[in-house]
Amino acid sequence: MAGMITATAWAHRDRGPDDPCRKQIGASLLHLTLYQPHFDPDAEYCEEIPRAGKTVVVVDVTEGELRQVPISVEVVAINAAGESRTVLSLPPQLYARGVADSEMVFEEGNDYVARVGVDLGTGKEPQLLSFPIQVTAWYMAMVKPALMVVGVLAFIGISFMRYQITARQQECSVGRVKVRRVAH
Repeated sequence: MAGMITATAWAHRDRGPDDPCRKQIGASLLHLTLYQPHFDPDAEYCEEIPRAGKTVVVVDVTEGELRQVPISVEVVAINAAGESRTVLSLPPQLYARGVADSEMVFEEGNDYVARVGVDLGTGKEPQLLSFPIQVTAWYMAMVKPALMVVGVLAFIGISFMRYQITARQQECSVGRVKVRRVAH
């Protein structure tokens, strides 16, 4: 399974510099990707996952200095009372292939923070990168598009009704003008 995860990690679709799960350190890029192959084997997630359950957490880095330094990964769960607990901990180590991955279980009712530590060596300050993660219902991703469709349909319906009312009013006023001309 680790080989499958590694191959999948490199297939990540980068959303560019505004990607919230992409961080640049020097000339290297670090990216956090979440997979739920039991739910949708082709989907990639970052800030939100569609359901609680088994999730593959992948941190990958491009070639360069980040493959030469120890990287650690920690995921912390924060419950509604604000209490936190570590639910995944990968100690600092070198990832020569550029991929750190592990499987964990996300639970509903918690918010999560993935923390990636990068030790850049002596004389350089260690980097601690944070990535907030939420468990949201899978259908929540469809709410905004559905509301937009409903809005467009409502606009079309209202426009059609206004057209019909205006057309009838014009038809009635044209009919009155003809009747008045006949009466004279």
